[in-house]
Amino acid sequence: MAERPGPYPFPSSLHVASSVTIKLSDSNYLLWKTQFESLLRCQRLLGFVDGFVAKPPAITVTNAVEAPNPEYEARIYTDELIKSWIFGTLSEEVLGLVHALPTSQDVWLSLAGNFNKSSVALEFDLQRRLQLLNIKGKNFTTYCREFGAVCDSLSSIGKPVDENMKIFTFLNGLSREYDPIATVLQSSMSRTPSPTFNDVVLEISGFDSKLQSYETPPEVSPHIAFQTQRGGCHGPGQRGRGGHHVRGGYSTRGRGFSQQVNSSGWNQNQSGNSANPRPVCQICGRTGHVALKCWNRFDASYQSDDVPQALATLQVSDSSGREWLTDSGATAHITPTTDSLQSVTPYNGAENVIVADGTHQPITHVGSTTLATTSGSIPLCDVLVCPSMHKSLLSVSKLCDDYPCGVFFDSNVVYIIDLYTHKVVTRGSRSEGLYVLRNPEFVAFYSNRQVAASDIVWHQRLGHANLQVLQLL
Repeated sequence: MAERPGPYPFPSSLHVASSVTIKLSDSNYLLWKTQFESLLRCQRLLGFVDGFVAKPPAITVTNAVEAPNPEYEARIYTDELIKSWIFGTLSEEVLGLVHALPTSQDVWLSLAGNFNKSSVALEFDLQRRLQLLNIKGKNFTTYCREFGAVCDSLSSIGKPVDENMKIFTFLNGLSREYDPIATVLQSSMSRTPSPTFNDVVLEISGFDSKLQSYETPPEVSPHIAFQTQRGGCHGPGQRGRGGHHVRGGYSTRGRGFSQQVNSSGWNQNQSGNSANPRPVCQICGRTGHVALKCWNRFDASYQSDDVPQALATLQVSDSSGREWLTDSGATAHITPTTDSLQSVTPYNGAENVIVADGTHQPITHVGSTTLATTSGSIPLCDVLVCPSMHKSLLSVSKLCDDYPCGVFFDSNVVYIIDLYTHKVVTRGSRSEGLYVLRNPEFVAFYSNRQVAASDIVWHQRLGHANLQVLQLL
């Protein structure tokens, strides 16, 4: 290092570009300032720009004789050297703002006044963008690229994001489908050593690849699966009070759902040939009539193999209360009629039942009933009566809250088990994708002998038997 003799350093041979690697522009003042301050500090020259090194007088007086001060001249040389360093690291636009200023301190303060406020505003803007950035509407690769660009911008102005804060902000911007891997990664932050940001990105990238590899199952059109009374129904995956899940792949909303067959017949939507004047029954497969007029519409042996389409053609109303659909999303027991209830009282409250299309169905009464089992009965309290419903719904959550029992499902049967004795209290079968509990007390055999019919009818039923034989029956 070559230095000019004098009281002030004069490193004229120093290669500034190796220490200050960027040109000052509108967006990188803080980073430029950090590099330049490090250069001046290591050369013991920072006092020239921050005012710590005082300027000596230009003239000295010795024995009443005035003479030029050599220290003043030496300081001028060093100050001009620093100013030339600064000018060499400015862009043309910035150089035009300060080229006429006399000292390095004036240049330094002018740059701070022009860029310090804009850099703070830029920092706040980048921090806000980082906090609000999320994956919504983007794929994982695009989200990573945008997040990295904002972090790089903060680093470029001298405000790098802390590694842990970067990880938590990145995880916070992910959608709900990434919750399993995000929860694991957040819990691993307390371990030593904690994962780096790059480790987190690699882990989530692998999880994202696995999500993308899953094939989307074909969805059954809800208009084929169910015809609701209000024209609304929903597909798989809704839950909660406002939209709950029914085991078997279809969902309703609120505390139940209502169904009704299309009065105009399904053939106009399913036959694929609107010019065919002869409709085809969706139950028995014969031509000449629709499902509403089919004699076999209540016979299970004539049901179609296509379950969603067959469900649309069947009348599923059950106003007797003999069957209860086990509903894991309903918040209360519901039945359409008071016939099977005891202690029925009119309901005068303001609450309603929310159904699939979002409409509110009125509650007329509240009562109680029992669900018969092989060893006794299960009381069902606070049963809501909603006449617009077509099925009785058994709320799993309310049943488990009222009694120490558990409700378990497999592919064919639903079980209600006493948690104390671990015995099965009752069970129900799966019918057309729905788990049904049937009240045993209503099971009885039906005999045609109890039906009054004329002799002609019996003659035809018995294969045109002799009338004398009919007299003996």
